[in-house]
Amino acid sequence: MPVRKISAPSTRCQMISDFMARPLSIPAARSTVAGSAAQFALTRGQMSDKAQFSDGFTPQHDVAVVVACDANYLPYAAVAALQLAGRGEYDVLIGGPEPLSLPAFLQNAEIGHVAAVDREILDALPTDARRSIATYMELFFARALHGIYRRILVLDSDVIFERGDPGRLLRADMLGHAVAAVRDNRQWRTPKRRVREFRQLGRPAAPYFNAGVVMIDTDAWAQAGLTAKAADFARNHLAGLGRDQALMNGMLYGDWAEISPLWNWQFTWSSAQLMAVADPCIVHFIGPHKPWLDSADGIVPLRLRQDYARILPAHFPDAPRGARLGLRNLPDRRDLGKSMFKQWRAVGPMLDYLNRFPDEYTLLEP
Repeated sequence: MPVRKISAPSTRCQMISDFMARPLSIPAARSTVAGSAAQFALTRGQMSDKAQFSDGFTPQHDVAVVVACDANYLPYAAVAALQLAGRGEYDVLIGGPEPLSLPAFLQNAEIGHVAAVDREILDALPTDARRSIATYMELFFARALHGIYRRILVLDSDVIFERGDPGRLLRADMLGHAVAAVRDNRQWRTPKRRVREFRQLGRPAAPYFNAGVVMIDTDAWAQAGLTAKAADFARNHLAGLGRDQALMNGMLYGDWAEISPLWNWQFTWSSAQLMAVADPCIVHFIGPHKPWLDSADGIVPLRLRQDYARILPAHFPDAPRGARLGLRNLPDRRDLGKSMFKQWRAVGPMLDYLNRFPDEYTLLEP
């Protein structure tokens, strides 16, 4: 039976508050986030190559946004999923390698869970790349969701959704490519930089994307045989190179469409002030200072932490979070000065980069 449609609230804060006001039918006490994994995860033997949707969820659109995580990161993925829910013509899913039973407040927001692995890719991964198979969800879902969704936008769980229409992005012209993504921030100011991974492979410099936000056309992926190519690259080149990002870039080597950085603003101490000018759609916390942690105090603005401060205590009380998560924390004077000086030096190259894109929905050849 199709799930009930809900109207999009006028503001993100109102939407989050409405969802939080609904009853939650899970135990309040868990000792750790790992404990919540035991709460929500089913057995590893239930992993499957085919997409397994949570009970009660029925796909409603031909495109979907998937926040990828394992059970341990569910509390943080839930924040991003709630920010995305009910705002456009796309489905919202939390996705991982194992089936999870989502808490009621997420189900009430019409968020589903989808689980899948791809044995062909999984069996090809070197030992050092298997520490968290949830890292490879964009590769697993590319095949598992073929025939269910025409396109998918797969996000890391350490992101915040600010604005924009993911449904419009998902229906943009991908210029004949199976994959679209945002350039890695190592190439934002120096687009011709030869990244470490390509140096290690002995390849010339080429555009290199960040795998925290990846859009995939599932038909084009299947027609290009990219699952087999990914497995071949993983088997022969991935050891000691990296994980999903190294695999995707090594396999595609420039054969991808470039999305505006507004859809994957890679937040660091040296880009925080520029972010206010850029007005990104999705903020991706790529460094160690995740917005829910104490280490983000004085680095991540309060407005980007407020939804964590609302949701984690109410629905995931044992999930690790900072003691001052909901409070304003001013930066260290010296650190702020260094950060602003670095950004002042980067103003010209960054404006050149941002101005390449006529709007946030137009994709380019990298």
